[in-house]
Amino acid sequence: MLFNSYVLTWADQTPAATSPDQIAALAHAARAHSGELLALGPVHDTSEQDSRPVPHWVGIARFADDPGAMAWFDGAADQLGATTLLVPALPGPVWWPKELEAQRPDWSRRLDPPNERLGMFVTVWADVIDPGEFADYSAHFRWTLEYDGGVGLATGASPRMLKGKRGPDAIALFGWPADEIARHAWYNGPHYHPYKQQRYRSSNCTIVSVMALGNLTIFALPPR
Repeated sequence: MLFNSYVLTWADQTPAATSPDQIAALAHAARAHSGELLALGPVHDTSEQDSRPVPHWVGIARFADDPGAMAWFDGAADQLGATTLLVPALPGPVWWPKELEAQRPDWSRRLDPPNERLGMFVTVWADVIDPGEFADYSAHFRWTLEYDGGVGLATGASPRMLKGKRGPDAIALFGWPADEIARHAWYNGPHYHPYKQQRYRSSNCTIVSVMALGNLTIFALPPR
């Protein structure tokens, strides 16, 4: 299935609806609307905290289209975070430098990332300072994700607010292997470095990660 729409929830409030039974029910409902619940759990870690406070927990679901995403949200809204966004999937294969095009993985051209790159999800909340430079950054950095072991999944400027008072100027969602080795090597490595400096110049970001459901140890919170 080609997934075109993502629902991202950044939950500042606690406690949260994260019991195993509730997660199972939300996952079942997502499947009923041609979707998949990818993650719902506590923030695993954060690398930057410049655009907004770090949420207590994060949820991520993907759907074939916006109507399916909205139908799922309508039934799940009271269990999601105070800030919930509808974000489009990447519209097509990412840009690669011509001299490295031969090293592009085949799945990149099909928009079909391997499951091992979906063990952890990273979301980026960006407040933009320089729109022109940030747009250039957004158009050109994603090849480094794929080259170094990750994948870009969704992005959106001024994403649609489903719940909440204030959203980001731009949001992004990446997938990484659960062991974190590739993610840290990319973030601190030479391929992403010039783009990261460009992002620093053009935006302030809060960046958080959450484990995929299959890699999550369910955490318990008291009932509401």
